[in-house]
Amino acid sequence: MVWYKYKIWLWPVLVSAIVLIAFAIPGSDLPAQAVTLVFFFAVLTALAFILPAPECPALVQRKSIRHLLIALAIFFTTFVISAFLAAYDPSAAWLAAIKMGGVICAFALGLRCSLTDEQAKKLFEALLYVGGVWAGASILMFILDPDGIYGFEKFGAGRLTGAFSSPNSAGTLFGAMSVMALGRLISRVRSRRESQILERIDPAMAGIWIVSLAALMLTVSRGAIFSTLIGSAVLCVMLLRNYLPLPKLAAGVAAIVIVLTLVFAAPLISVIGRLGGIDNDAAVRATILKSHFTFAMQHPWFGAGPGSFNTINNHIVTAADYSALAVIRAAHNVYLQWFEETGGVGLLSLAILNLAILWPMISGARHRHQMSGRIWAILAGYLVFLLHGFTDYAFQEPALAMFMALLMGCGFAMAGNRTTTHPPRSMV
Repeated sequence: MVWYKYKIWLWPVLVSAIVLIAFAIPGSDLPAQAVTLVFFFAVLTALAFILPAPECPALVQRKSIRHLLIALAIFFTTFVISAFLAAYDPSAAWLAAIKMGGVICAFALGLRCSLTDEQAKKLFEALLYVGGVWAGASILMFILDPDGIYGFEKFGAGRLTGAFSSPNSAGTLFGAMSVMALGRLISRVRSRRESQILERIDPAMAGIWIVSLAALMLTVSRGAIFSTLIGSAVLCVMLLRNYLPLPKLAAGVAAIVIVLTLVFAAPLISVIGRLGGIDNDAAVRATILKSHFTFAMQHPWFGAGPGSFNTINNHIVTAADYSALAVIRAAHNVYLQWFEETGGVGLLSLAILNLAILWPMISGARHRHQMSGRIWAILAGYLVFLLHGFTDYAFQEPALAMFMALLMGCGFAMAGNRTTTHPPRSMV
């Protein structure tokens, strides 16, 4: 019994250790770091499916898995067609394929390690803990060196970046972390109504929520903060809609906003200061979007090939838009960039794959009352990534994409789990 108590934490701790290393190594979007990260996730995923693990119900008996595999087959087919037919930059297409394989491995790993509710809870908690630890570490790094990463000059000097390529990417992560930690706090308060209010608060999750919010504010990322506000509001509504009347819910949210505004007044002043430059930033983004959308429309079906953005950008830059295009490595809109690289067919296949994942999760959140709070929290965290994807590129940083894929795999498994556990079994 004692061995089982520790054994169930084995996979969550192992996976979280890899995630923490991925967060701590700068440049996860660079080829060498990305390929190394994918290799480790691929090895862990293979081991997870080879070694026996309890399932409830068996993975092969889940209808949602069959739908997911069909959607994945469609996605894979369009990705391959885009890579071979377009091939604007073949070497970049191979690297993009490897990165995408890493994201799929991360999702599969999160799924495999969460096939019972007990396993899923442990993995979800471990990922939140490691995210909270990295938020705290990032704040410390920022205090010690606000203009660099490990002593080297960074993009976004004076703003918190962790070890990521930009403050906005860090903001996406810490915004999603704060939303998911808030979800756990609300769920615990909601489920222990017979206890005193202070006894209902999980101190660990409260700490993760506060430190993640602090890290988010120090990124001074307008888009990340806005996306986090939307994600938090949606989460509060979904978790409390049956427990509080709308006026009380609105009053509670307003009170929280006021308190947080007072606590984080200093970084919020910096955010407000950045709003003064929003017109200039909007003009730059409009130039980027217009130039790349015009090119994308020349290859509307299958795009110019996965990973071809930098080659395209160098090809289309002119003297008129040089100041806007010369310094970027992404379109600052993941949906436009995916359309440009894989075409309308690729964008549609990505939407189908997301639907195959999200629909069972939403259904599970509505009907699996014991796990609904966790599933809603993961969905709200994913919403932060989706919203910020309209103005930034966190999805294109492998460490962040694989972290979110792990959580989505965990949530997808939660949605399909039941209460009767099958004996441990291997998938091979």
